[in-house]
Amino acid sequence: MEHNTQQRILDVGCGRKKHPGAIGIDCNPDTDADVIHDLNTFPYPFDDNSFDVVNCDSILEHLDDFFRVMEELHRIAVPNGQIRVNVPYYTSFDAFTDPTHRHFFTSRSFDYFREDYAYNYYTKVRFIIVKIHLTFLRLKQLKGLSPHKLLGVEFFANKWIKIYEAFFAYIFPARIISFELQV
Repeated sequence: MEHNTQQRILDVGCGRKKHPGAIGIDCNPDTDADVIHDLNTFPYPFDDNSFDVVNCDSILEHLDDFFRVMEELHRIAVPNGQIRVNVPYYTSFDAFTDPTHRHFFTSRSFDYFREDYAYNYYTKVRFIIVKIHLTFLRLKQLKGLSPHKLLGVEFFANKWIKIYEAFFAYIFPARIISFELQV
């Protein structure tokens, strides 16, 4: 019996940089999308349990109903599937530069989907937060290196993220926050 080990990947809001091997979905026909669909319209045109991995790179901050989107991603991901999220961090100038951004994210933004969180009553879907990572601005003048990384700020922020957010996030603003969630 042959076992299919190929992961089914969805790239939500893929734009012109669709993840290789993924099915791309976007509302703009002038993208690499395989499926043209308004991501603010539910349900998404996929069956339940369709994808092993769902990538959301710079899209969640644009969508109207954050909880409804996450419910839809939960529906179309397989049990134990991965949801990978990259969004502008709330202290990043990128978060406020684009007037189409509707949401801003901290390390606690996905706590509302945790089983053990006191305020998890907005939705019934649950995720396990597997990983959170902050990325800082990289400069061309430093050959793509981050001054924050060179100074140890990136290490500190990722090791002690709650302390970083409470005392240093506005002094040394991160650029991107990434989450790995498990259905």
